[in-house]
Amino acid sequence: MPSPNDADAMLELFGSICDATSAVVRSTSNWGESGRRRGQYLVDLDTDAVCVSPLLASGYSVLSEESGLQHPGGGPSTLGTVVVDPLDGSTNASLGLPWYATSLCLVVDEVPSVAVVANLAIGTRYTAVDGAGATLDGRSLRVETAAELDDAMIAISGLPDHHYGWRQFRAMGASALDICAVASGSFDGFVDMSPDAHGVWDYLGATLVVREAGGVVVDAAGRDLVVLDQAARRTPVAATNGPLLDALLERRRRS
Repeated sequence: MPSPNDADAMLELFGSICDATSAVVRSTSNWGESGRRRGQYLVDLDTDAVCVSPLLASGYSVLSEESGLQHPGGGPSTLGTVVVDPLDGSTNASLGLPWYATSLCLVVDEVPSVAVVANLAIGTRYTAVDGAGATLDGRSLRVETAAELDDAMIAISGLPDHHYGWRQFRAMGASALDICAVASGSFDGFVDMSPDAHGVWDYLGATLVVREAGGVVVDAAGRDLVVLDQAARRTPVAATNGPLLDALLERRRRS
């Protein structure tokens, strides 16, 4: 865990980056695709540029969805690696749906240490520091709900092939925000319905937020979620409490 001063400095740096990505999205008028890969927009590359440059200049290695793993010199940084999703939910942004984010998470010695997930549409920001708690717009977050599955509101990514027995579900389209909403109590859980569809940038910052708020996040196949490999994919499942997590995992195994 970084020292308090280091954590504060990291949160300030992450905040300034989110300000920059927000400005890029607000000024964007061309929502065309980049042509490099399916589903990548030109704005994804623009937001990536304003994320990666200040992180490298500050001495950190960076793993970004859009530009891969980069180092600030001849090799990996001793300060750690920042995992970045410059614009999670870019399709939502292109459609004018106010559910898209920038997610940043510092990993030091394989431990997620500092995270910011910012909803760029409405300006709300989740933060978390390993061992020091999570906040939403400066307000301390602590998971309070102990909902059982039949009374739960669950966020999903992908298409379920059977009913899980929940009260209701939502498919919002930006996993970083979906998982953070478990920490703030808007959702009781989150399930990735697709096998291995998420890169580490999609969930790592939000995972630290949920865990620091007292919730739980795992990979559906039991693998480590901290994986600094652009090609690696995981299947995150989150919940406000252990029994609900177990119920979601049990029902997902039927798929």
